[in-house]
Amino acid sequence: MAKILILTTILMVLTTLTSRTSADPSLFFSKDDLPMLRERVKQPPHTRTWEAILKHAEAMCTPGAPGYADPEKIDEGRDVRIQVLAHTFGRRLTVWVETLGFAYQITGEERFGKHGARILVTAAKKLPVTDERVAKGFAGARGDLMRGFAVGLDWLGEAPTPEERRTVEQVAADYVQNILTEAGREKTWWIPYHNFMGVALGAGGMLAMKLKDSYPGQSPQWVAKCADGVALWLDKGFDEQGAYYEGVGYAGYGLSNAVRFADALLRNGGPNLFEKSRLRHVPVFYAQSLLPGQPIFDARNDSNYVGLADPVMLRLASALPSGLAKWLWEYCGSGDSPMQIVWANDVRPTSPKEAGLPLAQHFIGRGLCVFRTGWDAGDVMFSVEAGPYYKVTHNQADKGHFALYGHGCAWAIDSGYGNTLEPEGRAQMVAHNCILIDGKGQTLSGCGLGTDGNILICENNDRSGYVLADCTDAYNKNSKGTPGVGVQRALRHTLFVRPKGGAPAYAVVLDDIRKDETPHDYTWFLHAHEQMHVLLQPDGAWIKPLFTSGGALVETPTDAQGQGECAWTFDVKEPGRYVVWGRIRSVGPELSRSDSFFAQMDNRKPLAWHTGARREWAWRAVAAHNAGEPAGFELAAGAHTFRLKSREPGSQVDRIVVTLDLSAQPPFPGGVKGFVFEAEDGKATPPMHVVREPEKKTAPRMKLVLHAAAPAALSVDAYDGHPRLKAVVRAVQPNFAAVLLPLPPEVSEPDVQFEDTVAALRIHIRWEKATDIIEWPKSGDRKPRLL
Repeated sequence: MAKILILTTILMVLTTLTSRTSADPSLFFSKDDLPMLRERVKQPPHTRTWEAILKHAEAMCTPGAPGYADPEKIDEGRDVRIQVLAHTFGRRLTVWVETLGFAYQITGEERFGKHGARILVTAAKKLPVTDERVAKGFAGARGDLMRGFAVGLDWLGEAPTPEERRTVEQVAADYVQNILTEAGREKTWWIPYHNFMGVALGAGGMLAMKLKDSYPGQSPQWVAKCADGVALWLDKGFDEQGAYYEGVGYAGYGLSNAVRFADALLRNGGPNLFEKSRLRHVPVFYAQSLLPGQPIFDARNDSNYVGLADPVMLRLASALPSGLAKWLWEYCGSGDSPMQIVWANDVRPTSPKEAGLPLAQHFIGRGLCVFRTGWDAGDVMFSVEAGPYYKVTHNQADKGHFALYGHGCAWAIDSGYGNTLEPEGRAQMVAHNCILIDGKGQTLSGCGLGTDGNILICENNDRSGYVLADCTDAYNKNSKGTPGVGVQRALRHTLFVRPKGGAPAYAVVLDDIRKDETPHDYTWFLHAHEQMHVLLQPDGAWIKPLFTSGGALVETPTDAQGQGECAWTFDVKEPGRYVVWGRIRSVGPELSRSDSFFAQMDNRKPLAWHTGARREWAWRAVAAHNAGEPAGFELAAGAHTFRLKSREPGSQVDRIVVTLDLSAQPPFPGGVKGFVFEAEDGKATPPMHVVREPEKKTAPRMKLVLHAAAPAALSVDAYDGHPRLKAVVRAVQPNFAAVLLPLPPEVSEPDVQFEDTVAALRIHIRWEKATDIIEWPKSGDRKPRLL
């Protein structure tokens, strides 16, 4: 009955739409809205966005200009597997037609429309759904292409000739039929949880709406099926608290098309997909995922550390309505999407604190528990995850993984996106704050495989929060039944202790893990941010922010004229193939225009070294432009000189490493085989020059104190560009007890002592004015108590 009602409503919608020409914009605004939009782009803050769009559109129409959109290169791409290749085509098409189409609608200038039409028609001719690169591609890639076709048909108006429009519409219809055929199969792997539900069916729905005139018999059914699919995803892919099973990054990807389709349906009188109750809680999930004081969301389960590059929160703000969604967009939003202008609204932004969000939340279906003291830079956030695996979603071997942020620093991190079956890849447990057994972790995950975990208890009160995560199944098998290392139990108890009496917030992680009745090597991991320095201590470590090494750097000033250089001379004793690493960052107003040097070894041909646009210090290997591998330099014994020469203003370098060890990885915690130079030790020639940074005042730091059933062998290595602490204990049952104490500058280090009795392990944390005692029983349910 519900599907019949949806279809009937959509039939009425499309009947109404037939009074307009299909060339008129109808998805997100109509011809009647254009005067309002033309006035809006003249008003701050929209003027800046509009000027950026117009600048990009001008470049796209200008052959030879940087940023020229060459229609014949719409399908240019290589060196990636065919399943993902069409993503490149679709995203390129979308950016080009959205930019040119919006510029055409606002200015009415024919050149924008004509060039956009050339791109649209060329894409239809080069990339029909039967093309091997598309047909073998993922549904999400077809979704990217369908969004481009839908927006192109909507915003490029009458710029295409009737014949050209028919060409695009015929191809578009094939896409819609193709995606609905795939979605209608009994066992389509991406239904109902995967982000492709929102990406592909949201885009398919938009495209079907634009085909109402050319395909009047099929269009209503197509739209209704897409609406049903998006509604199913919003019900099944998110838990009741609004958490998306695949993480913030993929939630944004799926919602980008789902929300656009929901908007188009609603503004044209169709069913209201925004009324889905789980969608209403999504802004809360995003807010609880925010790092304290930063416009960045936590990296979990195949999401990198990301902000908001698409303004879906802006549309949710007015649709739900939600002041929290509006605040999230204003706090985390970036980019120059035309939808920032189209979806502008007067909803008052409401911060998480103003919205009354709790300081602890259990996302039950996701299996994620978050505790925090607030959302400001001085606050602390601690989270633990151990949820079930949902069929063929992005999943990682991370059950029991914890993360800790606070006082402006990332103390314990997730390594971020990784969706491969590589044993040492980011999808596996080696990339998380978990425990290996004899060098083996939880069962292989990624690429459609996953493991199950379970949050058995999640409690919170004014003094502390407690989580009991059961990770046993994740060590024993994955979703395909592949056996793992095998354990009798793997239970992780965690406490988040809230500030009191001058003592700051901190966390305690207690592991009750046992494989069998014989001793094994258990390795406890903590991954720290690349900006952190891990200093080992007999009972743990200090983790401190890593500022500019040596207190100085070398830069090409942002106002530089001419070419300068900085040169480092060294004497090679052991000839061989060397690689060069640099710790670099960009400080120019446009990061992409302040992220390169020319790199030269001796008198060889200089390489254009593109370091990557980063405002924070990051290690990068010297490589030729577009090269995937570091450049190798064959060096004979004797004196050699490495030079960095000015290429783009605003590029800075802090340290240089020249090493014979081709496997060495930053941050080089164990030293290097070769040469390490402070940037300021080189000979700088203007305009490149040495900059002395002011001496840093006392900074926050974290004290890690670790106890176990046997002495722990502590070490630090590098994992994917950041430091990773390892504590190895050989025991039948290691009973790791870790106290993680993020300390603001004004707080003195507490004394931490472990009292190991027959009945319990007692942890005494003696602050300046108070003492906390945590008791962890050795039997029973082993639930720790804060005394």
